[in-house]
Amino acid sequence: MRHLLLVLTIMLLPGPFQGSAPGQGGNTPGASPGGILISPQGLISQALATPVVPSMPGRQLREKAIAALPEALRQPAEIRMLSLRTLDARLTELATAGLPVPPELTWLAGLTRIDSITLSQDGTDLILSGPAEPFAALRSNRMTGLISGRPVLCLEDLLTAFRDDDILDAAGCSIDPDSQRLAAAQGWLARNSSPAVVAVAKARLEQMVRLQGRWNVTTFGVPEDSRMCLAMVEADYLMKRIAIGADSTGIRGMKSSLALARPGDNMMRRWWFASAPATLTVNPERTQWSLQGPRLLLLAQEEIMDNNGNLMDITTNRGSGDEFAQLFNQHLPELVQKVPAFADLQNILDILTAVAVCRELQEAGLLNLHPQMLTDSSILPGRSWPVPRETVPLLTTRSASGGLLMGAFTGGVNFRSRQLVRQASSADAVSPSTRPQINSLSPATLWLDTPAVQSQRASD
Repeated sequence: MRHLLLVLTIMLLPGPFQGSAPGQGGNTPGASPGGILISPQGLISQALATPVVPSMPGRQLREKAIAALPEALRQPAEIRMLSLRTLDARLTELATAGLPVPPELTWLAGLTRIDSITLSQDGTDLILSGPAEPFAALRSNRMTGLISGRPVLCLEDLLTAFRDDDILDAAGCSIDPDSQRLAAAQGWLARNSSPAVVAVAKARLEQMVRLQGRWNVTTFGVPEDSRMCLAMVEADYLMKRIAIGADSTGIRGMKSSLALARPGDNMMRRWWFASAPATLTVNPERTQWSLQGPRLLLLAQEEIMDNNGNLMDITTNRGSGDEFAQLFNQHLPELVQKVPAFADLQNILDILTAVAVCRELQEAGLLNLHPQMLTDSSILPGRSWPVPRETVPLLTTRSASGGLLMGAFTGGVNFRSRQLVRQASSADAVSPSTRPQINSLSPATLWLDTPAVQSQRASD
């Protein structure tokens, strides 16, 4: 008999918009930090971001957006060096005068990623270097470079990274089912799994979804009300939509896990983002650190469920989940162009890595820099965003020969920045003859644009 292969996955369903209370962050129309909206109860109720290249403005609108920026931010730079010492000093001056933070500080001089982290020759400053460009708020109010379409780095994330050392040990999020409700749903399905026509099989899965109820969003290391947390949840959410085929990437050769599924596969598996190997290298003197490559790596792990609904890892990886992770990693350079949330996640890893390097050099006595405004939330509070706590399940199906196949796809983000820094491979990242003259940055210089000293443009 020909049966129906049904794959159940957990995703977020759009719902009515409900903004947060005034002053509680940006969860109001036109003020989302990225791509998700959250109800006051913590339910992810709508997703604004989709895996489509954000529409770049036409020439006139683009010129108007560039003209609205301070003159110093209107030109792109292949390498822009940003001083953490001067950044902290400028923030102190603004706080003393009671003035708002200007765009050049809010968006870290338009940097679209960090390619290198350099200790100044006098040991009093840490310089972040990377490409930079003019920017504007495009789709979903994400601040985006007007040349590459990549999100620009955000001061808010830098503050988050500096203000809690635990974030450097492990930071991330996870979307998982409630174990008791999952056990009840699986038990019900086991009692109602006889061969059935398509309509009956779909009705059974819909009932199982109702029995499972909402899934839990948990965070660790990262403050749950931060922009960084929302960006991690958004990237995890969109990755899962791609995994089940709910969103088409338009990338040739990129397939969803649903398309890769075969009868007999274990569809209970976990996918999560981690830092890619060889992301960070350092010279022998530990004064010049370089970030390269895709930054991110999608990992996969098969799971089984015990009688109480608890999901546990199993030792082997096979089937669609592992194949999907391989395809995802293979196409990551294209995916970060299609899905701004993934580029945003790359930027978050860059910032966490830079702060971990700062802490490492301070502890080693090599860096005499003790920023006040970057580290003290009582003087410069960060913004508070609504906390994501739950998601709503989504059911998808696919016909194939075989039996009834269920999938519970969990996972999230897990960054271990301090470990990444301590395990950095040794390399002469920038030779002395080509290293930018960091002493040219005076204490009053926030950033300096320099010619390229090496070809390191394969980060996307």
